[in-house]
This record gives sequence, C-alpha cells and structure tokens, in this order.
Amino acid sequence: MKKSELPVATPPPAAEAGGDADLIRRAQRGDGDAYGQLVVKYQDLVYNAVFRMVNREDQAADIAQEAFVKGWRALGSFEGRAQFGTWIYRIAINACISDRRGLKRRKATSLNSAMSGGEDGEGGMDVADDAPEPVEQLVDNEKVRLVQEAIGELEHEFRTMIVLRDMEGRPYEEIAEVLEVPVGTVRSRLHRARQALKDKLKTKLEK
Repeated sequence: MKKSELPVATPPPAAEAGGDADLIRRAQRGDGDAYGQLVVKYQDLVYNAVFRMVNREDQAADIAQEAFVKGWRALGSFEGRAQFGTWIYRIAINACISDRRGLKRRKATSLNSAMSGGEDGEGGMDVADDAPEPVEQLVDNEKVRLVQEAIGELEHEFRTMIVLRDMEGRPYEEIAEVLEVPVGTVRSRLHRARQALKDKLKTKLEK
C-alpha cells in the first residue's frame, strides 16, 4: 500500500510504546495516531495474507486498507479477548471472503479520510517491470501460475485453509481462533482443501 493511504505514524521505541494494549486504549478514545501505529505494525501481515487470497496487488491493497478502516470503525467493540493482530487478521480474511463471494464492494476509503470524515482516497500498487527472464525462470513461473490458478478456483473456505496453513504456516490453534471454529474442524477442512487442490492441479497438468 502507498504510504499516503495510511495515517502518518512512526512506531515509538519499545520502552515508550506500552504495547498494543496502550495503543488500543488510546485509539478507542479517538487517537488516530495511536491507531496509525497499529496499522504500521500490522499492515504487512494483513496485506500479505490478503494478496495470497486474491493474487492481485491492486485488489489486495484495496481489501487490506478496507480491513483497517473497518477495524477503526469497530474498535469500540474490541474487548481484548484475542490479540489485536488476530482480530484485524480475521476482519481482513472476512473481507476477502465477502469480496470473493461477489458482494458489491465500495471503493476503499482511505484511513485518513475515514477518521476525519473527508473524501475517499485512492489506493494503488507499483507494477512490476516486464524485463526478459531466463527460460528456467519462465518455467518456474509457469508452475507457480498453475498453482495460484488452482488455489484461486477453490471454494473460499478451502482457499482460506491453504493460505493460512500451507502458505503462511499458521498453527492450527491460531487458524481456529481466526476462523472461530474448533481445531478439529480446521484439520478436517484442511485435509479436504489439500485434496481439492491436488485434484485441480492434476487436471491442469494433464491438459
């Protein structure tokens, strides 16, 4: 995400930060800079997870920013039962699922505008250059493309499992907390997700 899309905030030294709890309390009282520091801390985590779900930089930037805007607006309901990172991560994953289901999504509102009541901002990502690549790299890229394509064709609940467990390596317990389901459900859903992905890849490789 572009820096202009986020509140301007520099993470304070550890000794002065007081941890997430202090920043959250300040943000709940309307301190935009405190929330901005939380954004700075978690923006890479959220963006990377969203990108793996949607596989498009511009769309991932929009959804990640939307998740932080929703987090700001819902911060009053945050009770600390889960860590802030898990809470905002859950919001981001749900935003991906909603987007994937085809729900009409309004243009992402910039965090600065959301906190000040101003006009909507515009998001964007830098586009990679088209420099020529070695043949070996092109072959590897084709394999990656097939895997990404297959993951993109999975049902949203299966795709979520592949991203959280196999791409991000998150513990079963954390995935269960994010998705608000029992660990047993996570394990069984992951097994079915892996089988579905295996079947799709087999079909693609046979073409």
